[in-house]
Amino acid sequence: MIKSPEPDADSVNAQLAGFLSARKEEMIRAWARRVDADPAIRTERLTRSQLRNHLPQLFDDLAQTLRRYGSEDVAGRSERDAEKHGAERWQEGFSLAELLREVLHLRGVLIYHLKVFEESHADFGTAARLFAQTAVHQFLDELAIDAAEQFLASEKQARRGASGVVL
Repeated sequence: MIKSPEPDADSVNAQLAGFLSARKEEMIRAWARRVDADPAIRTERLTRSQLRNHLPQLFDDLAQTLRRYGSEDVAGRSERDAEKHGAERWQEGFSLAELLREVLHLRGVLIYHLKVFEESHADFGTAARLFAQTAVHQFLDELAIDAAEQFLASEKQARRGASGVVL
């Protein structure tokens, strides 16, 4: 197994990870407000705890992804947490579109905070900022894919169980 390199505390990714980690609860609250305000997502059937679901862990996964970019261990943990989120949303009666809209709102919150970070770290060059942005967007894309795949797998398994067909 290849060990990922130790993170450089001065790197733009490590500093962004710290910046986002320090604002985790603020970003989760902003995300929850956006999701609650979206008429295409029926959140009234969820408790606050159910709505937050795996968001704190997903934020931690993002921070670790930024700190240890390319780590297979971190990527595996992120994938499992995204899959858990997708499976739970299916169990809670969400549609796939609702699940993906949650990720859309998460992206919106993160884009805002990326901009705030960039404005407060003018000493980082364009290449470093572009790398950090790419890492965040790739994380969100993988989150959407992994959660959607698990959502669809849960749906397929339930259909098989309902029809009595065992494959």
